[in-house]
Formats: sequence, structure tokens, C-alpha cells
Amino acid sequence: MEKTIQTTTELNNGVEIPYLGLGTWQARGSTCKEVVAFALTHGYSMIDTAQAYGNESRIGQGWKASGRKREDIFLTTKIRNSNQGYQSSQRSFQQSLENLQTDYVDLLLIHWPDIGDFDRTIETWQAMIEMQNEGLCRSIGLSNFTIPLIERLLEYAKVVPVVNQVEFHTFLYQKELLEFCREKDVQIEAYSPIARARYLENDTLQKITKKYDKTAAQIMLAWCVNHNIVVIPKSVHEGRIQENANIFFDLDDEDMRALDQLGPQRRLVTSLDQPPSW
Repeated sequence: MEKTIQTTTELNNGVEIPYLGLGTWQARGSTCKEVVAFALTHGYSMIDTAQAYGNESRIGQGWKASGRKREDIFLTTKIRNSNQGYQSSQRSFQQSLENLQTDYVDLLLIHWPDIGDFDRTIETWQAMIEMQNEGLCRSIGLSNFTIPLIERLLEYAKVVPVVNQVEFHTFLYQKELLEFCREKDVQIEAYSPIARARYLENDTLQKITKKYDKTAAQIMLAWCVNHNIVVIPKSVHEGRIQENANIFFDLDDEDMRALDQLGPQRRLVTSLDQPPSW
């Protein structure tokens, strides 16, 4: 089936998630509100934020300003590490709902695994299961989890995560993680899917852009979608937000193989909380 900006994929709990969303990391103030409203009135249906981004209130203002019905929008937020733990995650999420001006989110994620105290992460997951049962979040998942950490969580989890949101792009093709998550029926969602625009002049990438008459960013996003990966490119520029939506076209097998092998692998996102195996 040919994908469009309206195309969704079904998560392991039956909830439908769009293949394309707007990332909002570093979006601030009235600009954040405006770009959220712009995206939602120009084909987008999914907005991704996080407690740690400090912009949930602006996201709430933005989706309200769009005039879209809440049930037609897919909202994601994430529990920040300082709010992990059974009770603290629940308290902080209530504030997130208030900031977002909604009674529920469509997807709630653990932003980073707590490497130093993984029991807190287990407690957070248990709290998220309860919040999902209460209807406060339709789906729950993970972000920045490696294979060993997912396996560790699954030793305790009664609910399998629906998503693992990770850095994923043509210069960080995490094939082993992708295959593992597919085996577990966990959807990979790619942040920084155009590698923060650092490698757009790559020769192989540029050659492929000419073949399809697309930009390098569009080729990188299309590569993800051709791998059935959900993407959340971030931008505060209206032109680029529209450009990033024009990615629903097929790359042929030869070009997919070439993009799979761009290498060397380049990880751009670092954190004090990152797993040591990275």
C-alpha cells in the first residue's frame, strides 16, 4: 500500500500511530505554539514533546489554536529522568496533562533508562501501566533503550512497550535494534532522522537526490519510512515542515541498499543518562 501523510501503522496494542510527526525539541515560546498550529493545519497529525523540553504548555496552546479536534491529534510526551519513580512519575504526568490542555496523551514514554538505578525505571513503567489502565495515556513506550535494557525491562513488565524512540538515520542504521524490536512487536520511532542536517552533502546521498528530484533531507526521511519506521523530524521553519511532509515515495532496492551502507555510524545525541554500551 502506498503511504501518504495520513498513513498510520498499528502498534502492538491496536492504537494507530502516524508515520510522520513534528518533533519539538528546542522549540520555545510563541514560535513553538505557532509551528505546532501550522503543522496541524498542513497535514500533520502527530506532535512529539517531552517534560524535559520545557514546552508542553506551548504545545497545548498550539494544538488548541489549530482548531483540530483532540481525537484527531496524536500527542506524545515523555517522563524525564528526574521525575522517574512510581509516585513522582504519576505526579509529574498530571502536570504534563494540565500543560498540554488534555485529559490524555496518545503515547507516554520513559525518556531515558535510569542506568544508575534501574529499579526506578521499573517503578516508572509500573506507574505508566496503571495510568494507561486509567485512560490517562492510550499507549506506553520507551526512548533511548538498548537491546539489553529492553530485555531487562521485559523480565518485569506485564505490558510490552509499543514504541522505542531512538536516534535513527541513514548514518546510524541500528539494524540489530530494529530487528530485535520487530521480533518483540515494538515499533521503532526515529528522532533526529535527518542527523541534524550535518551530512546532507554526502556524495551518495546527493546522487540519489538527483534521481528522485528530492532534497537530501527528504531522501533520508523516505529511507526511514521505507523501512516502516515512524519519523519525527523537528523544525521551526514552515517551509521545512512542509518539505519534511513530502517524503511518501518509494526508493528502489538499489538505493535502499546504498543508503543502508552509508556509514560509518555516527551517533549525535549524547546524555549523562546514556547506556554504557553506546
